[in-house]
Amino acid sequence: MRFGVFLPPFAEFSEPQRVVALSQRAEASGWDGVFLWDHMLAFPGMAVADPWVIMAAVAAATRRIRIGALVTPLPRRRPWVLSRQMATLDLLSDGRLIGGIGLGDDGWGEFSSFGEAVDPIIRGQMLDEALGLLQGFLSGEPVRFSGRHYTVDSPALLPRPRQSPLPIWGGFRWPNRRPLTRIAKLQGCFPIFPTPGGLPPPDPIEIATIRGALLDLGARADIDIAVRCALSLEDAASLADTVAALEAAGTTWILEAVAPGDPPDDVMRIVSAGPPSTR
Repeated sequence: MRFGVFLPPFAEFSEPQRVVALSQRAEASGWDGVFLWDHMLAFPGMAVADPWVIMAAVAAATRRIRIGALVTPLPRRRPWVLSRQMATLDLLSDGRLIGGIGLGDDGWGEFSSFGEAVDPIIRGQMLDEALGLLQGFLSGEPVRFSGRHYTVDSPALLPRPRQSPLPIWGGFRWPNRRPLTRIAKLQGCFPIFPTPGGLPPPDPIEIATIRGALLDLGARADIDIAVRCALSLEDAASLADTVAALEAAGTTWILEAVAPGDPPDDVMRIVSAGPPSTR
């Protein structure tokens, strides 16, 4: 089991220096990764920073922790541009990047505000085409493709990332099973559960169900399953049992969830206490 910090680069955490300092503290305190939300908009009036620029700063200021954006909505990205960002960041971090991709949604008007496709069926088609293109570009081979939404005839884009393949996790909203067919071909899975309140840990039975479905669809036995929850709110006496149950169900990463607007001092206190494995 690995443990990461998962925070939105919103409000006070839109300040890159604050996220870099938090990431350095996370590395020193024993966390395995720092992951950022990837959004254009948040609540009205709330500042939003670009996660890829911040991750580059984090990569340069740390040596061990994994970094990644969870999740990048491919339908609003040009896959050839994203492939260059990912390859460059993987080289800068010496092979510590984890890519996260998903459909995205229009909850804060992040598609409709800019005249982009809102229909989830169209965005799903774009996601499938863009994912194949992204993987092709990251391979360092020429890419030729003619689809419904993209037409590409490109020589190899170099340099390649340090990792081969660069791990990509697919995000989706459970219990929607349709994305699992796509995710089974990737290196990891990031299910988002419809949970109220302070993000309690997911039910291990649901994790086992997701893992079983992925394996039935041909996923590798070592596929990562990352879940977000607020373990800092768990009772200390039951924390070890909660982690053990999630691990037994197939969870490989637990990400400590930070909500938009959470006070930075509180977040720094949680990070400084270290992951459950060190407590």
